[in-house]
This record gives sequence, structure tokens and C-alpha cells, in this order.
Amino acid sequence: MKIHSVAMVGCGALAQQAHLPNIWKNPRFKLAVACDLDAATAQMCREKFCADRAETDWHKLINDKDIDLFVLATHTNLRGEFIVPALEAGQPVYTEKPLAPSRQEMVNIVKVSRHTGVPVCVGHNRRSSPAMLEFKRLLDRARSGKMAATKPTVDRSGGRAPLPEESQLQILMRINDDVRSWKDWIFWDDEGIMFSEMVHFIDLALWLNNAYPVRVFAEGSVRGNFTLLIKFNDGSITTLQHTMVGNFDYPKELFEATTNNITVAMDQHIEVRQCGLADELAVKTFPYAEGCEWATEQGMTGYMKSIEAERIRAGAVGETARWLNVNKGHYQQLDRFLDHIEGRGENPCDVESAVPVNRLAMKMLESVRLGMPVTVGPEDWHLPSG
Repeated sequence: MKIHSVAMVGCGALAQQAHLPNIWKNPRFKLAVACDLDAATAQMCREKFCADRAETDWHKLINDKDIDLFVLATHTNLRGEFIVPALEAGQPVYTEKPLAPSRQEMVNIVKVSRHTGVPVCVGHNRRSSPAMLEFKRLLDRARSGKMAATKPTVDRSGGRAPLPEESQLQILMRINDDVRSWKDWIFWDDEGIMFSEMVHFIDLALWLNNAYPVRVFAEGSVRGNFTLLIKFNDGSITTLQHTMVGNFDYPKELFEATTNNITVAMDQHIEVRQCGLADELAVKTFPYAEGCEWATEQGMTGYMKSIEAERIRAGAVGETARWLNVNKGHYQQLDRFLDHIEGRGENPCDVESAVPVNRLAMKMLESVRLGMPVTVGPEDWHLPSG
């Protein structure tokens, strides 16, 4: 088994909650460097996650021959400036989303990755969530048209030929968020949550649809409480509804997809449901994140019961209730990237697939500021060769 020496660049909340613990517990990793602009944070992460050393200047790391891989989890103001020289030095990069805040910066990263052949993986980690992979598997079966949908309890279709719309893919993504849990920087960011966070879900819309986008529309505030629409060239539509005034402990993510009279749902990365595929289970559940073994009941009903029981327990002893975390694929995405580096699998999210995601997010920002739909052209989702 090859051991990869990794440098963590940016040791903020996401690094401490996801990337550093995942690096620490993955036997294929050795944490060489914890790097952060704040020396105290870098040193704390070095000690807590057993890094060889702490650094505050990422420039010192670019040509370090003892580093095999970078994980970049800074704010988006550091992307191309770091990624381009890292690739030129032959070092793969796993970067947090969004890929980059400007079109030119994205183009530069793509061109250098192509020229050097050194891979970049973007942290659209939901592509590696076990529940999301099951959701996509079922959706691919439904979309294939090879599996006839089971008969519903009410069916008045008779001998009618299917309508063209019946093969379109309709996806609803509901994101329940709680503004009280956010860090202050987001309130000052011109692009808000609509860019920094919604790229996760725009990515899923493009990943799940075989067609290409032709129009987008955004309504609401870029800080939150908005609805995004993506229309595809085959008539399929993805609707993304986000709230910033929900409750943190209520399930955050619900996806429902319908096509060919088959319905598939993925709820909070712990439950997948379907109706219409006769040879598939109606409900399948998935474990909570590591460290949440105290919640013993599975599925959505178990999730809500566990939240209630924990709130009562914590209140009785004067403690803060424990967070019931779920597996959104952070560990698996990084592990799959290691497989790709070793030549044993596809890149779970390369830069070429991430560029259209960011371009559509930018179109959403344009739409909400204009107050009208915005056309999406081939230059937004297609990257030329060369």
C-alpha cells in the first residue's frame, strides 16, 4: 500500500471538521504539513492531527519534494495562484469548491492540468456520498427506459401513447439551512451562499442530467432564501430551493427525481426511497457519520427520534446536544482521488466538469441581479480541446 504524504493548506473549520480527521484516519495518508496563515491554528492542527510540521507560508511548500499531494481548503481568494504552480511542480491538488471565482482563473487551471497531466479533484463530495451513489444508480435505471414502471394504484392511461414529457427528468432539491450556524464572512461576501455553497447542488444537477443546460433563473437574495431553476435542452428541469431560516437540526438535504413514471428520493444522505422499480427495495437506509453511534435508530424516522431524545437528554443534564452528523462523502471523495492518482479509477470530480458548474453559478448571480432568466450557451458548459 502506497503512503501519500499530504500538506493541508488552510486549516479552518472545514479542514478541522472533515479533511484533517479523514487524513488522520486514512492509512494511505501521512500528514506532512499543516499550513495556515494563523500560526496558532497551524500549530494546533499539527499537534492534534500529528503532522510533521506547521507552516504559515504556502509558497514554501510548492517545490517540497517530500509532499505528494495538496489538500486546499482556503477561501476562494486562493485557487489558481496556488493550484497552477503546484501542478507545474508535479503535485496533484484536491481543492475545495468552488473551483475558482473567475472564468480566466478556471481556464488557467484547466490548461495547466491538461499540459502537465497532473490531476486536480474538486471537493464536490456529494458525488461520493454512499446514499447519493445509490440515488444515482436507481435514477440511471429509471432513466434508461429499459425497466417498465410498476403499475400505480390508479391508472387511467389505457392504450395512450406516452407523452414526450414523460421521459424528461424532473429534479427537486430542497436545502434547509440555518443562518445562525454561519460564519460572519458570508454576510460580507458579494456572491453569498448562492455561489459559495450552491455549486454543490448545481454540480449534482449537471452530473445527474445527460442533457445540457440552456437557461437559468434565480429569484431571491444571494445570501439565502432563493430558488434556482435550470432548464435543459431536452425539456428537463432542476429546481433548487434554499432557505436560510430553517433549523440546523432538521434534515438539510432532500432530493426527489422523477422520470418514466418512476420516483427516486434521497433524504439527508441516510435514506433512499423509490417507487416504480419492481425489483428494487422501496426504502434503503445508510449509517450516520463516524462518531454518531449514539444514534441507534436508522432512517429518517430514526433520525428525528434520535434528535428529540438527544435534546431531552442534554437538557436534563445541562449540556449542549450532540450534533447528529451524516456521511456526505468527504472521506470517500478524497480516497477515490487517491485511487485515481494511483491509476485505479476515474477522478471523482475533475476540473473540466467543475468549470461548467461555476459558470452556471455565475449565470445565477447574473439572473438574480437582472431579475430575469439568463440564457446558457455552449461556451458556458463546453470546453474546447487544445
